Amino acid sequence: MALLERLDQQPDLTDNEKRIKTYIESHLTDIPAITVEQLAADTYTSHSAIVRLAKKLGYGGFRELKLAASDSLTQQLVSLGAVDANFPFNPTDSVTTIAKNMANLTSIAIKRAQAQIDPRQLEQAAQRLLDAKRLFFFGRGDSQIRARSFQNKLIKLDIFPVIAEEYVDEKWVVSNIHKTDCVLFISYGANIPEYTQIMAFLEKKQVPTILLTGNRQIKVCTKNKLTIVSTQDENENESKIGTFASQIAFEYILDTLFSIMYGHAYTKDLLNQRQTQELLNTDDLF
Repeated sequence: MALLERLDQQPDLTDNEKRIKTYIESHLTDIPAITVEQLAADTYTSHSAIVRLAKKLGYGGFRELKLAASDSLTQQLVSLGAVDANFPFNPTDSVTTIAKNMANLTSIAIKRAQAQIDPRQLEQAAQRLLDAKRLFFFGRGDSQIRARSFQNKLIKLDIFPVIAEEYVDEKWVVSNIHKTDCVLFISYGANIPEYTQIMAFLEKKQVPTILLTGNRQIKVCTKNKLTIVSTQDENENESKIGTFASQIAFEYILDTLFSIMYGHAYTKDLLNQRQTQELLNTDDLF
């Protein structure tokens, strides 16, 4: 049962819980990114009142309630233009239909990702990437393409990340990563055994890591590990035409991270870009 339905059908709400209910219903788009402290302040209630309501609705706590709010938003988005993320078009569809479906899928995937992400996590991730002496990216298949796209953008900030698996020598790479570095993992299922082992090893070395995934079951965070979750309606282990929705969402999140990073050093980066452009427009480069 969806969050809004549970709220409507829940009997015997206290006055505090009714205020929280009203706020959630009228600010549903804000709930996936709001903190329990913010919600308590906006509803003139308390942390414990919010947790009690979440458990009364059948959720394990406030985090599960936020995920349910994200799912409710997704259902609303899908109802505006339902497209099967696994098979967004049929062989008999016209070019016009295929183009329309792919546009709808792209829009819905981005809106769903935007509804799920926590702005504080993005800020924290961007700061980790900026503070690191070196960056290392792990990603396979389509996820590595996203990593390379992000790598290409960061060059414009005078940052040159390493694709850790580029030469299939990740053990040597990992052994030479230090706690002054930062490692980004991109994996929708996050069920690659080697990644689990590497992340555990890096945790022991106190290396800051970021995991971009679509797996909600992954432990959210530890002292050094930051997990950003964006789920899509794709079958992880079943047939599908392509990983359209998940990769669209990952690209959007990485583009957002790049934009945040650029914003932190806008004046310096703009000056560097102008100087670089002037150099490219002359014959002095080579």
